[in-house]
Amino acid sequence: MKELIKGRNLLCRVDPKDIAFINAIFEWYHEIGTVRTRDPKEGLIEIWIAPDFYQEALKAIDYLRGFVKKFEVIKEVGDDWWRE
Repeated sequence: MKELIKGRNLLCRVDPKDIAFINAIFEWYHEIGTVRTRDPKEGLIEIWIAPDFYQEALKAIDYLRGFVKKFEVIKEVGDDWWRE
């Protein structure tokens, strides 16, 4: 049986006003990743990245930095977000 490849998740801090825009961009590129808002007041989001699209997701983040005030990747949290 083939081993399941897990995705990679990034915890990020952004300007709360930009969360909807960032979410819309990742929804448009739906195969790359999905945005989950952890704390809208603090601007904490988590991006769930598909295993085969990690490099593309990083390119999308770099692209977004040109359009939003703040986009800081805090850490990679793995795929066990429900345990944090």
